Amino acid sequence: MLRSRGDRASTLLGLYLLWIASTLLLPCLAVVLEARDPDNASIPSPVSVAPTQNWDGIDGSWNSFALRIGEPSQFARVFISTASQQTWAIHATACLVNQTDPETNQTVEVVDNDCRDSRGWTFNLTESTTWDEIGFYKLWTEKNLGLVGNGQYGYDTVGFGQPGEEGPTLKNTTVGTLITPNFWLGHFGVNSKSTNFSAFTDPSPSYISYLFRQKHIPSVAFGYTAGAQYRTTDFTSVLGSLTLGGYDASRFIPNDLTFEFAPDNERDIVVGVVGIQANSATKSHYDLLKNRDSFTMYIDSTIAELWLPIEVCEAFEEAFGLKYDNGTGLYLVDDLLHETLLAENASVTFSLGRKFSANSTVDIVLPYAAFDQTAKPPYRGLEQSSSYFPIRRAQSEGQFVLGRTFLQEAYLTVDWERQNFSISQCSWVFGQSPNIVPILSPSLIDDAPSSSAGSKRISTGAIIGIALGGGFTVAMVVFGILWWFWRKKHKRHLADVKAAYAAKEAATAKAASAEKREEPPLSPVHDAEEGTGTNVFPKAELPAESCGRGEMSTDVKDGDLASPSTQGMPRPVAEVENTERQIFEMPGDIPMRQEADGRQLSEKESMMVRERIYNGVDPTTSPAESPVLEQPPPRRLAPISPTEVMMVNNRRIPNVSPTTPRTPRDGAFLEANDTFFQPPRVPVDGRQLEADDTLLSPISPLEGSTDGTSRRRFSYEVP
Repeated sequence: MLRSRGDRASTLLGLYLLWIASTLLLPCLAVVLEARDPDNASIPSPVSVAPTQNWDGIDGSWNSFALRIGEPSQFARVFISTASQQTWAIHATACLVNQTDPETNQTVEVVDNDCRDSRGWTFNLTESTTWDEIGFYKLWTEKNLGLVGNGQYGYDTVGFGQPGEEGPTLKNTTVGTLITPNFWLGHFGVNSKSTNFSAFTDPSPSYISYLFRQKHIPSVAFGYTAGAQYRTTDFTSVLGSLTLGGYDASRFIPNDLTFEFAPDNERDIVVGVVGIQANSATKSHYDLLKNRDSFTMYIDSTIAELWLPIEVCEAFEEAFGLKYDNGTGLYLVDDLLHETLLAENASVTFSLGRKFSANSTVDIVLPYAAFDQTAKPPYRGLEQSSSYFPIRRAQSEGQFVLGRTFLQEAYLTVDWERQNFSISQCSWVFGQSPNIVPILSPSLIDDAPSSSAGSKRISTGAIIGIALGGGFTVAMVVFGILWWFWRKKHKRHLADVKAAYAAKEAATAKAASAEKREEPPLSPVHDAEEGTGTNVFPKAELPAESCGRGEMSTDVKDGDLASPSTQGMPRPVAEVENTERQIFEMPGDIPMRQEADGRQLSEKESMMVRERIYNGVDPTTSPAESPVLEQPPPRRLAPISPTEVMMVNNRRIPNVSPTTPRTPRDGAFLEANDTFFQPPRVPVDGRQLEADDTLLSPISPLEGSTDGTSRRRFSYEVP
């Protein structure tokens, strides 16, 4: 009954845990599914900005993006700038030229359509009804590189995309118009910094920050690659990619390296250059750093070239046979060198890592086609187009820049809110569909938005919490089920152990009751009838009042002296199964070797002590100073077997009992230790005794005895 009751309780516990899991998980699952409903989604999706099919620029061929500026919309093609937070457009007056009217013979300004198309179309602010003038200000971006100019700033409406590809549109965004040829096309800034025109108290937000505030994107982040005209698929060049609020995972090869922002607000997207190597048909692992220490470079897509240290540029000159043009500051490439470089099919590998650390790096490989660019007039004062190698000499570390040339083969992902970014090698697996991945803002993860009327909304943080709670509940249910099975098995095993123990205990009790306990021996010698032999206890004496054994039988004739049992001699008890002959010393024979007055007794002193004992010298009183400090306890005499009995001087021994006093023939009483029979003994000090001392003990001769050979007086005369 107890076992079945425990099993029933375990079953109820498992069912209870399952009921709890279903109660908790089903509502959570419903909420999650409802939150994933596009109609009730509170988190916006990333915005993918469609590029144009154009390849623009006078410093190379770069894929551009389309913007709609003002009301009514005016279209402009621009580049992407990772360093700027503003929108730049080419002012309409930048492409005006003076032309003489043949009819009136007057000079008039007309629009140069070739210039207008080359510069990505222009913006005429006078035709925009939403233009809000701010004023003229210096162009701050790229001032470190000497690219300066003035711009006319204002607020206006800006949106993405050409007709049919329109994206989000924002009003009152910062727009700057310019004329300077240092920036041949305008750009769209993806930096998150604000613009301050007069004071820091009322800054103008950047376009990407404004887009996030209006809940068009899930975070202030972006993913970008410039595109590569030299890489084609289906006879179409690979266009650039810009994703706001996320990134396109199909455009790059992921890695585990993440960079933190640099402390300089003007140069935040900074990477450490650990190594630069060139490989070609004739060169392998050619070091372009020339043992130079690592340095940092700023990733800036506003410009086209790579601005490198002078010694690195000289290493490029040596590796590729480049020639520096002092007039333009460019590395111009003639037709012969161009054909040679194409035949070499060289590549350059940039190893990037964190500053002052080379333990974790990422390699970005640029083929020579990425450096095969064409410079067109009026770039850098050129009068005709020429191939050139897009690297520039930098005078200081503040000018080290990785431009659009680098971003042809690299994909940049920046999270402005978390202040980190990553750089990855582009993936050239053609035919892949875009895989847009959102980057969620920390504010959306930490704070759940309020529920709107008629709909239930839940934040990503809440979804993660629900998922964790559900996983924990499932784990508890599984644990409860496993515990139930374990408890059932444990109880069965415990019952088996108890049964086995009870059986063993019963068998032990039965065996103990059948055994007969033996009484402990009361005497060191058992009766011969018991048949158990002789047990000798060391140093045990028979009590004086105990009854001795009866007289031995005297059936043997008196004249039979050869029999060991003659004259009623008590039969000694022999030890059973013991062939060893034990030898004991007579008590008091030789004192124990102890120190007296700080020295050990000599042999002479030992003999004197023995003479006092056996010759009766001072038998009642111990000497004042005895060399023997302590007498050892008397030892029990060894049992004498019948084979050890010998006739001494043909004297017959009367029948005596162990308690009968023995009276010698001469009438003298022997002491308890005096006996005619003593087994051979070995002295304490290991010396061999003389032949005369092997049988008889040193005792005094009988008074009136004339037999001097049978008994002798032992004496030691002091000289």
